[in-house]
Amino acid sequence: MFDDVYYAAKSWKKPRRLIMKAEWLEKGANPRFLVTNLEADAQEIYDNFYVQRGATSEHRIKELKLGINADRLSCHKFIVNQFRLFLCQAAYILMLELRASAEGTRLGKTQVSRLRETIIKIAAKVTVSVRRTLVELAAHCPFREEILCIIQRLSSGKQLIFS
Repeated sequence: MFDDVYYAAKSWKKPRRLIMKAEWLEKGANPRFLVTNLEADAQEIYDNFYVQRGATSEHRIKELKLGINADRLSCHKFIVNQFRLFLCQAAYILMLELRASAEGTRLGKTQVSRLRETIIKIAAKVTVSVRRTLVELAAHCPFREEILCIIQRLSSGKQLIFS
């Protein structure tokens, strides 16, 4: 059930539109409140803007925090924490590229933390020479085919030999 009212908190200079959603789940009441300046129908705003925002940007933030540990900013100096966060963001971008290169495989839509566990944290022997790169994976590597596919896609035409 949706409704909207104009509400002014004590700290606000003027009333603002407040969209309310009343919902009852197995765990109990699940009220939602959304302040907006949009003029569309309350349910339309909630479904098309608010829910979509949560489905994308908030999941990416969650992935950044849980998959890359971007919330570990424990230094006392701001500049050090800023640099750590910059490195985490760079690592996250690399992981997104890795996931994009896994498109069409079992790992194509997986979370960053799982990518890290299944692709980054594997044992492999890599031998690089002038003409080729030899990648040796364990014979019973659980994601062997996916890893080889990803490496091939990222190799940019260089001759790769897998064993």
